[in-house]
Amino acid sequence: MTYLQVALDYTSLTKALETALSIVRAVRDERVWIEAGTPLIKSWGFISLRLLKEATNMFVVADTKTIDAAELEIGEAYRNSADAATVLGLSDNSTIKTGIELARTSGRKLIVDLIGVANAYERAVQAFEMGADYVLFHIGVDVQRARGLTAVELLREAYKFKKDTGGKYCIAGGIKLQDVEKILEAEPDVIVVGGAITRASDPARAVLDFLEKLK
Repeated sequence: MTYLQVALDYTSLTKALETALSIVRAVRDERVWIEAGTPLIKSWGFISLRLLKEATNMFVVADTKTIDAAELEIGEAYRNSADAATVLGLSDNSTIKTGIELARTSGRKLIVDLIGVANAYERAVQAFEMGADYVLFHIGVDVQRARGLTAVELLREAYKFKKDTGGKYCIAGGIKLQDVEKILEAEPDVIVVGGAITRASDPARAVLDFLEKLK
C-alpha cells in the first residue's frame, strides 16, 4: 500500500483546518495522511497538531524538521497527538537515535528527512540501520524554484535504497498528478504532495484524483 501524505504548508491555522476538514468530509481512506507543515508548526506551535488530530482523527505527521533537541521537539510533537514526526538527516546521529527511541516508547513513527543531504542514499541506509521507520527523499521548494528539479530526480536512489535494504521511504518535492505513475514504478511507501492539492480549487477533489492513481 502506498500512502498519500497531504502537506498543509500554510501559516494560517484556519486555512489548514478548513482544508483538512474538506478532505476528511469527502475522503474516508486510511491511505491519506495529514501533515502539519513546518510553516504551520512554526506559526502556531504544537496546538496545530492537536487541533488537526481532533478535527480529522486521521494519521497526523508533524513536519518538525528537528536538527537538535529531539527529546524536546519530537517528544512534544508526540505528546500533542502527532502520529509521526520528522528529524533531519543532516542531524547528528545522536539526535536521530533519540527521535527513534522516542518513537518506539510512544508507539509513534520517526521519519528521517534527507533534504539537503549530499549523499542521500548513503545517509538513508545509515538512518535505516539506526532504526528509522521511514526515510524521506526530498527536494525542497527553493531548489525546485532555483534549479527546476522535482522529486522525480530522486527515484533511482530511492528505489535502490528500497531494494538494497527493504526499508520504507517517502518521496516529496513538487509532485504533480501526472508524476504519480512514474513514481509508483519505484515502489514508494508514502507520496508527499503539497501545492498540487492545497492550491487546487477543490483540494478534496484533488486528493481523490491522487488516490485514483494509487489504485
